[in-house]
Amino acid sequence: MSSLWRVGIDTGGTFTDLVAVRDGEIRTAKVPSTPPAFDDGVLDALDAAGIPVREVLLLAHGTTATTNAVITKTGARTGLVTTRGFRDVLELRRHNRGEIYDILWDPPEPLVPRRLRLEVTERVDYAGNVVVSLAEDEVVAALDRFRDEGVEALAVCFLHSYANPSHELRVKGLAAELWPELYVSVSSDLLREPQEFERTSTVVANSYLGPILSTYVGRLERRLVEQDFEGALLIMHSGGGLLPARTAVAVPARTVTSGPAAGAMAAEGFAVSGAPAAGAMAAEAASAQTGVEQIISLDMGGTSADIAVIRDGRALLVNEFTPEFGLPIRFPSVDLLTIGAGGGSIAWIDAAGAPQVGPRSAGAIPGPACYGRGGSEPTVTDADLVLGRLSEETGLAGSLQLDRTLAEQALEAFAGRLGLSLGDAALGIVEITNSNMAKAIRVMTVERGLDPRDFTLLAFGGAGPMHACELAAEVGIGSVLVPLAPGVTSALGTLFVDIVHDVARSHIAPLGRLEPDTVEAIFRELEQEADEALAADRVAPERRALQRSIDLRYGGQLKTLSIPVPGEPFAPTTATAARDRFLREYERQYHHVTDEIDVEVSVVRVRGRGLQDKPELPRPASTGPAVARDRRPVRFRAGELETAVYDRSVLSPGTAFSGPAVVEQLDSTTVVPSGWSVSVDRHGNLLLAAEGGRTS
Repeated sequence: MSSLWRVGIDTGGTFTDLVAVRDGEIRTAKVPSTPPAFDDGVLDALDAAGIPVREVLLLAHGTTATTNAVITKTGARTGLVTTRGFRDVLELRRHNRGEIYDILWDPPEPLVPRRLRLEVTERVDYAGNVVVSLAEDEVVAALDRFRDEGVEALAVCFLHSYANPSHELRVKGLAAELWPELYVSVSSDLLREPQEFERTSTVVANSYLGPILSTYVGRLERRLVEQDFEGALLIMHSGGGLLPARTAVAVPARTVTSGPAAGAMAAEGFAVSGAPAAGAMAAEAASAQTGVEQIISLDMGGTSADIAVIRDGRALLVNEFTPEFGLPIRFPSVDLLTIGAGGGSIAWIDAAGAPQVGPRSAGAIPGPACYGRGGSEPTVTDADLVLGRLSEETGLAGSLQLDRTLAEQALEAFAGRLGLSLGDAALGIVEITNSNMAKAIRVMTVERGLDPRDFTLLAFGGAGPMHACELAAEVGIGSVLVPLAPGVTSALGTLFVDIVHDVARSHIAPLGRLEPDTVEAIFRELEQEADEALAADRVAPERRALQRSIDLRYGGQLKTLSIPVPGEPFAPTTATAARDRFLREYERQYHHVTDEIDVEVSVVRVRGRGLQDKPELPRPASTGPAVARDRRPVRFRAGELETAVYDRSVLSPGTAFSGPAVVEQLDSTTVVPSGWSVSVDRHGNLLLAAEGGRTS
C-alpha cells in the first residue's frame, strides 16, 4: 500500500489544484476548472500529474459544488414543513440589515419561496413535552402538494424539536414510505440546539444543497470506479475536517466553505511547524522551529480571496457561518472572510464614474481576456500582464499562454473612460484590488482589537504571492511567507487534516448552579454518538479522539464562546476553570468583562476526530546560489523598474536576494517590490521582509 498515492484536490472557480504524495515523492498539477462538470477538472488534474486513478489510496477533495449552488441560487427546488404559525421564520430573519444606510436595500430572497413553506399542526414545549400531536394527514397532504410543485428536496423544522424530535422523525418516516427518492433533512438530525431561525435556515440550506452534492459525488465516484479506483474519497468540510463522501452527502451544508477551510488548515500548519501540517503538532513548537505563531492567511485565486487569522498556532472555529446575508448555517466552521477579489475579478466603472474591481469574475470560462478564450472585459490578471508582473513567456498552469495584446485591448476602453494611460489604469486596478483585500484584513483584525502588524502574511493561491508585499505594506505587515507550492496550498491542506464529526446538545443552565452529573451524562451520550459516527466511517478505535467543549455566554445574551474542557469527568472545578477561560477570552475579543452578570451554559459539544496519517513532504535540495534567469521592466507605484526574474525551482535553502524581483513557478508568481528582501528557508518557503520590519 505504501506505493499508492495520497492525493489532495481543491476545485476552485477558475482552477483545479492537485497535490499528490507517495514515499517522499510529491507531484503537483493545476488545470482549469470545468464548470458545471467539475468532476472533469478532477480527472484532468490526475491526468496532468501522471497519476493513474487505480494507484490512488486516498483522494481528499475540497469542492465548490455547494458553494456555487448558494452563490448562483441553483440548488434543488426545496419544500419546508414547519409548525403552524412559523412558515415566515425564513423571511423575518433577525431584523438586521445588510446595508444599514440604504433605504432601498432589499434582503436576498429565502432559498424556499413562501408557497413552498407549508405548516402542519403539532406542538412540543421547551421541555420536550408533546402539547399537540402531529396531524399526519396534513403531512401527507403537504407531500402531495410538494410532488405537484416539482419539489426535489424536503426540509423539516418544528418548534422545540431539539428537545423532542419525535414529530420530525415521524415526518421523515412518512416521506420515506410515500416518496422514497425525495432528499429529506430534519433539523433534529443536524442541530439539537434552540434558536428557531438558525435551525430553520440550516436545515433548509442542507436540503437545498443535498441533491447538488449527492449528484456531484455520485458522478465523480462512478467515473473514478470506472478507472479502477479502490481508494477512499473524502470531502473537506467547513469545520476544518474531512468526511467520507457518502457521509458528506447527508450534511452538504457543512461543505459550503470546503476549499477555503482547507487553505486555513494549511495556514494553521505553517503556524505550527513551518510546513503544512494542519495542526498536527502542538502550537508551542512554532516558536522553536520558525517563530511564527500569528498568521493572516491570504488565499487569492482566480475568483475570490479568502482571509483567516491564525492565533497561537490555531485557526479560530466559529459555530455559525453565513455565506450570504440572512442565510446562517449553524455548523462549526473555520472563521473566514471571503471577498470577490481574484485574478479574474473584472474592473468596471460605477454610475458615479469611479473605478471598481470585482466582485464579478471572468471565472474559468471565458476567463481573463489574456487567456484568449473569448473574454473581453479587463481583469486583475490582464492588469498584471500589462504591468510586466506576468509575462507572455511565462506558461501558466494548464498550458495557458498569455496574450498581452488581448490584455491591452481589454483595458483600452476602461482606461479611456478614466482618461488614463494603459499602465496607470492597470496599476489602479491592482491598487483597488489590494485596497479591497486590506479592508477585509482590517475587518478580521483591527475591528476585533488585533494589530495586523503583529502578524505574518501567509500568501498562497495562484494570485496571492503576486499581491502579497504591496498588500502587507498597506496594512503595516512587515513579513510575508510564500509556501513552496503556493498555487496548490489548499489542495495540500486537505492531506493534513483528520476526519471530523461534530455533535452537540442544548443544555441551558447557569454555570454556578450546573449539575456536574447531568453534564457528564450528556457528554457521554455525545461521545458515544461521535464514536459511532467514526466507527461507521471505518476508523479504527485506536485512531479515534474525542474533544469536549461547552458554549458559554452571559445570561441574556444570544452569542456564545466555545470553551474546551478536559476529557475527565465533569466536576465543579471543571466549571470554574471554564468560567475563568471564558472571561479571559471574552475580554480578549470584546475588551470588557463583568462579574455582575451570571455566566451560563447553552450548548454541550463533542468533536470526534478520526486521525489520519500525515504524509512527509520532501525538502528541496541545495542547488547553489540564485542567479536571475532574466530581467524585464516591471511597473510599480514608484515607476517602471528593471527587475530580475528568478526561477523558483532552482532557489535552494539559504538563497537570499532583494527586490525588485519576480519569482516565477508553474502554479504562481511572487512579486517582490523594492525595499523587500527574500530568503529561502529549509522547507523551501520564501520569507519576504520589509526593510525596517513593520511598515507604516
